[in-house]
Amino acid sequence: MKTVKAAILDDEISNIEILKRILLDSENVEVVWTADNLDDAQEKIEKGEKLDVVFMDIQLPPYTSFELLPKLSNINFEIVFVTAYQEYAVRALKMAAMDYILKPFKASDIHAAIEKVRSKQSKYGEITGLVKNYFTSSPENFSKIVVHVADGYDIVDINKIMYIEALDSYSKIKLTGNQTYVASRSLKDFEELLTEKGFYRVHKSYLINVRHMIKIVKGVGASIIMTDGASIPISARKKDVFFEELKGVISF
Repeated sequence: MKTVKAAILDDEISNIEILKRILLDSENVEVVWTADNLDDAQEKIEKGEKLDVVFMDIQLPPYTSFELLPKLSNINFEIVFVTAYQEYAVRALKMAAMDYILKPFKASDIHAAIEKVRSKQSKYGEITGLVKNYFTSSPENFSKIVVHVADGYDIVDINKIMYIEALDSYSKIKLTGNQTYVASRSLKDFEELLTEKGFYRVHKSYLINVRHMIKIVKGVGASIIMTDGASIPISARKKDVFFEELKGVISF
């Protein structure tokens, strides 16, 4: 079994010790270093010692660990964000974090994160690189997102997403090429992330990419025909606003 090399960044020594103990209780895990501030963590990372994953507390008063990523020249490890605040967890997911863990720690969550790292097939740092790019360029310029699925995650080009359908607390993502994902994130999460990228919530159960519309059916049962032939309903409540916002963008 592959040994996972981990590091910990947390401003509270007690949390470092708890997390370190859980990691060392995991099978084939080595804790390479720990740090309780951003400067120390940056110095350790830039020494270039091999890492597979860094568990980063998000709140490091007066900073957050999000501020560390743009300063790093070479990221070849994954990040699992750790936080006591749900809003930070949501942001971590939107920033393409490999995973996040809410405090107080559960050993099972830590072990699950380690297994995600251990089972990763592609080059380490690919997802973390997306996070870094978010901070080093304008947020509206991002073109890929991480889709968290049952067995891990995939990197998806948002231009290939035709529409997303709500499945309770999950979402079904339909891409070009007859590719489909079931993601462990709600439709509301995708709406918040993708609205400014040309996506529109036309129905409580559907978020569409307007680039993939080929026909609008007006009338009582208004709907949108997508490039794969799917007919997406437009809710009565959304219809007038949607048609008004499309004026000047397309003719119908």
